[in-house]
Amino acid sequence: MIKPLALFKDLSLRESAFCEGHTLCPGCEEAVTFHTIGRATDNGRKTVYVLGTSCGEVSTLMYPNVIAWGRGEQEPDKVEKSVGVIHHVFESAPTVAEGIRDAATALEDAGAWKGPPPNVVSWSGDGGGLAIGLRAFLHTINRRVKAALFININEVFANTGFQYSPTATPFADSSTLPYGGPQEPMDHIGLAVVAGAGFVAQASPAFAPFFAEVVNEALSCDSTAVVFVPSPCIAGWKFSEGLTAELGKLACQAGLFPMFRKRAGQPGELKHVPEKAKRPPVEKYLALQQRFEHLVRTVDGKPAVVKGKEAEVAAIQAWADKNVERLGRLAQL
Repeated sequence: MIKPLALFKDLSLRESAFCEGHTLCPGCEEAVTFHTIGRATDNGRKTVYVLGTSCGEVSTLMYPNVIAWGRGEQEPDKVEKSVGVIHHVFESAPTVAEGIRDAATALEDAGAWKGPPPNVVSWSGDGGGLAIGLRAFLHTINRRVKAALFININEVFANTGFQYSPTATPFADSSTLPYGGPQEPMDHIGLAVVAGAGFVAQASPAFAPFFAEVVNEALSCDSTAVVFVPSPCIAGWKFSEGLTAELGKLACQAGLFPMFRKRAGQPGELKHVPEKAKRPPVEKYLALQQRFEHLVRTVDGKPAVVKGKEAEVAAIQAWADKNVERLGRLAQL
């Protein structure tokens, strides 16, 4: 197996399927994600991307703007370099990916497809994938479809006004739930593992070599692969441009969104999460985002808990600690 850093360097030399012309926010982590996936799919196979309605989709396919997908300025002559993109409604990315895989298999069985099977990649936001589209997501996993399902975790419906999403950190502000609520977020990783996915990971481009390795594993999985991509949202979370990678690392290191991967039937692992005594406190992460300014603010360059909100911050810290323990147990299933 290629070591993560070597694989990352190898991918950086491949041709990306993600092009200029998109309208994602400057510094948006989705752009880095798309570039990594775009290069990983330059692997000698035709690629079909299935993009559910999300901020990533409308920012790369919105008519009459430039379509920011393809390899090169013209359609390549080689089929293994070609890229197909299908857009559809919010909830059905996994189902459409399943249809693409079934069509490719039928062509192979009929002798009409001579090359290696195509890469089939679906992309959803967490709102479209885990709220509106949870049923499609779980049923595609249950049918063991050979497709790589990527879900962008930015904790809101970023495309339609930053409404509350079931993956939101407790007490996070959103347009439909001001000041958030105490409920813990959906166990999205546990759902995918228990549903029977062949490969499940949570990976951030903030840890670039690990992320490249996870994307490569997802594409090579013989069953349904699921990759959750924690993605700080500049506009929805209200933080300064240039902090995306730092927030991605802090979210992992504090225990809110640990890096995780597991193949079915094998022990998994947590990555880049320090032991409890060395983890940064959650307020260091919360203080960088205006969506938590009702709880934590920066005073004299340091995070300070708002008076009277100590219990809420303590609850987030307790959940983060429990989250690491829970995912550690899940990895060993």
